[in-house]
Amino acid sequence: MRCGIYTRVSTDTQSEIEFNSCESQKEQVLSYVKSQNDLEVVKIYSDAGYTGSNLNRPALQNLLNDIALGKIDCVLVYKIDRLTRSPKDFYHLIEYFDKYGVSFISTTQRFDTSTATGRLIRNIMLDFAQFEREMTVERTKDKMYQRAKKGLWNGGIAPYGYVRKDKRLVIDEKEAECIKDVYDVFLQTQSLAETRRYINSRYRTRAGKEFSKSTIFGILRNPVYMGKVKYGKKVYNGEHKAIIPEEKYLKVQTLIKKPVPRMETKIDRNYLLAGLIRCGECDSIMTPTYTKKKKGNRESKYVYYYRCTKTYQYNWNACSIKSVNADKVENYVVDQLKKFSQNRRLIKESVEKINADEEGRVQKLIEEKREIENELQRVENQLTNIVDVLAEGGERFSVVKSKLEELENRKKVLLTDLNEIKMKIENENLIKYDSRLVEESLKDFSKRIEALPESEKKGLLQMMIKDIIYGRQEIVINLFYLPAIDKSSKKRSEMLPILNKYRTIPIRIKNEIINNKVRK
Repeated sequence: MRCGIYTRVSTDTQSEIEFNSCESQKEQVLSYVKSQNDLEVVKIYSDAGYTGSNLNRPALQNLLNDIALGKIDCVLVYKIDRLTRSPKDFYHLIEYFDKYGVSFISTTQRFDTSTATGRLIRNIMLDFAQFEREMTVERTKDKMYQRAKKGLWNGGIAPYGYVRKDKRLVIDEKEAECIKDVYDVFLQTQSLAETRRYINSRYRTRAGKEFSKSTIFGILRNPVYMGKVKYGKKVYNGEHKAIIPEEKYLKVQTLIKKPVPRMETKIDRNYLLAGLIRCGECDSIMTPTYTKKKKGNRESKYVYYYRCTKTYQYNWNACSIKSVNADKVENYVVDQLKKFSQNRRLIKESVEKINADEEGRVQKLIEEKREIENELQRVENQLTNIVDVLAEGGERFSVVKSKLEELENRKKVLLTDLNEIKMKIENENLIKYDSRLVEESLKDFSKRIEALPESEKKGLLQMMIKDIIYGRQEIVINLFYLPAIDKSSKKRSEMLPILNKYRTIPIRIKNEIINNKVRK
């Protein structure tokens, strides 16, 4: 059985401590391997100085790559927490190992998923982890409910108009003037657009941007401004001072036009790229929408779009891209993916270009490392000269001593910078993309997408694609480099914590959708 040994420590200091270093972990695991008859170590993966709270570790990513390429049959670790400290990540990693038929062994904890007992223990551990997560959620909800009943703010960013002091809301007088104007102007105009226009002529958000319509609407609907706190669907008297009198707040609520649900929103339309497509101009999500169009005496028909959310938040002219026809962009993206998946030469060229870019980044880091080493050498030479002067003594002793301390501090900074850049170079060198893995990820894509019912095509695309950047001249499809865990029962939102840690392969295609028409 071909084995990969994985070791990890959180800090550089810890990596030097006996029995905690990557080297000592490796020795312990190798001792275990020698005691077995069917294990052969083919590679050792070490992440020195990386936290176990996430999966963003170069050696771990390298291990996952090799598993996907069929190079590893078993993963060995000293303890489970060396692989990850996150129960959620552990759950996803075990699923990933199972997908490729890879066993997992923790040598000091007798945890071996290649045996029936090991698999039973694994399932029990995962169930307990899920139970603990649910209990944590319940305890948090109970605590927040009790705080709300007492009128206390439940945390998070303080609403505009307030600041947090000692976990309580205190009025920010400058921002409170803006809040008062929002309510006063809306009562006069009864128009969100007019209120927004007036407010933006005098105020800005904390980020220095204009207020959007949705932000103005949120301010008008937030009971915190009349001295209340809301938890769930209930409102409680708050401990903080009100900015707006309660009667004024309640009057505004009677004037706000609440959105009326439209029956047409329940139309049966599966937006394949929902949650994936982003505006290339302003990086906003492009959200699914539709309109009804009628030509002459013909019956009205639905037309479906993806619309830049910035045009909702501000106005129609806030983004030049505005929207794109959903049918056309979906068909175009799927067709381009089909062509890419069947073109081995194009896949290889794309991967080679990405690797060349990575190599370019490494070269820049090497040049930076050389500059630091040269400066470090100059500092070392200066230190040697100063030590000679100090040995002679004399009246200049205090001046020279001050210079010595300055150079010693500079040396420490340079050594820290040098260690950091060495680690960056090492990590960049680990990032090598393999065209075979991309081919495997896209294998039989055309057949799979055609064979699936319309309702399941979206799931396939969302497990393959991180996002799609829709620009005027170019569309970039960022494919997950590692094949996503193939669990159709799981929602993308549940998988994102692990999917977002995967590297991506960008597919750049010319945008031939002009004015929502595909150029022939």
